Amino acid sequence: MSGSPRSATVLRVLRNRFVWVPLLLCVLIAGWNGWVFTHDHGIISGRVVDADDKPVQGATVRLWIFDFATFVEHASTTTAADGSFRFTGNPSHNIQLSADKPDAGRSERIPIRLYFASQDRTLKEPLRLAKSD
Repeated sequence: MSGSPRSATVLRVLRNRFVWVPLLLCVLIAGWNGWVFTHDHGIISGRVVDADDKPVQGATVRLWIFDFATFVEHASTTTAADGSFRFTGNPSHNIQLSADKPDAGRSERIPIRLYFASQDRTLKEPLRLAKSD
């Protein structure tokens, strides 16, 4: 049982790595661009907690962006009752976040590297305030 010469040629071409590697690359690039398109709103969100893991309302969270040689403060916001915060319009892919509240302490400045500028990110770990000595 043999197929037609045309179907044999089609199968030989489809098995050729010079065909399926570029096709696979095109699919991967299209998938990446689709993912970027749906995740590039510049939204950075997370929570602020105290040393006892309780939410901190009214803490100031600062967004720092890399500006050629150093980090500069780009924006700040205040946390809600549940300790949550949200920044919109982040233009950078290399950022840092910090939080502080009088009488509650301050967090370390947390570096965050994003895959691309304006990538949306929700912090997995909260910013933790600690009183300084």
